[in-house]
Amino acid sequence: MPTTGPQAAPAPAARESSSALAHERLRRAIVRLELPPGAAISEQQVGARFDLSKAAVRAALARLRAERLVLAEPRRGHVVAPLTLRDVGDVYALRLLLEPPAAAAAAGRLELGELERLRRPLAAAVDVADAASVDRFLDSNRAVHVAVAHASGNGRLAAIVERLLDDSERAIGIALRAGAAGGGLRVRGEHEALLDALAASDGRGAERVMHAAIERFRDELLATLRDSAGVRDLPLG
Repeated sequence: MPTTGPQAAPAPAARESSSALAHERLRRAIVRLELPPGAAISEQQVGARFDLSKAAVRAALARLRAERLVLAEPRRGHVVAPLTLRDVGDVYALRLLLEPPAAAAAAGRLELGELERLRRPLAAAVDVADAASVDRFLDSNRAVHVAVAHASGNGRLAAIVERLLDDSERAIGIALRAGAAGGGLRVRGEHEALLDALAASDGRGAERVMHAAIERFRDELLATLRDSAGVRDLPLG
């Protein structure tokens, strides 16, 4: 016969799983600009929008504060952190230090099947007016850079590169929608050249392509962001 006492609290594993899901959903919404820079975040509204418990949202916001994607503000609760030119410049400075040598080390280490998997999404056109198309572009861009970082054989470097990609995706999304990199067409060509160099075990060529691609996009990105809403024009350096 069923009892009618208070319900047991969720098990620790269930709470952890729920907070991890909340973190993943909120982080993606912020990175992909569903929650734009400066947007206020109400625990109740976010919970209802993403079908998350209040406790899970609270735990997710604590992690997002640590990642500097949200800020706690008096009387406003939480807001999505603004983008700053300094942050973007710092992220790309680190990417230029880490990713070109990683590409050199990765040359010849990616299997043919993996290279083909990375090439397939590059054939799709990017429609910057279509959020789903931009998402697919960001996913394919991330997949190439993450695969190269892991193929370098340095696990710590790969973990840092993944975090840097997370930190740069908001800025990339804003810039693409403003027409940067020919709406993504140039990036597709650069990815093809990079994958060709990796397939040919051309370490110097892969390093050169990676460095030029990151540097070129950084310069265009910063120029675009200076004219974008939601980006604070703090000095670089």
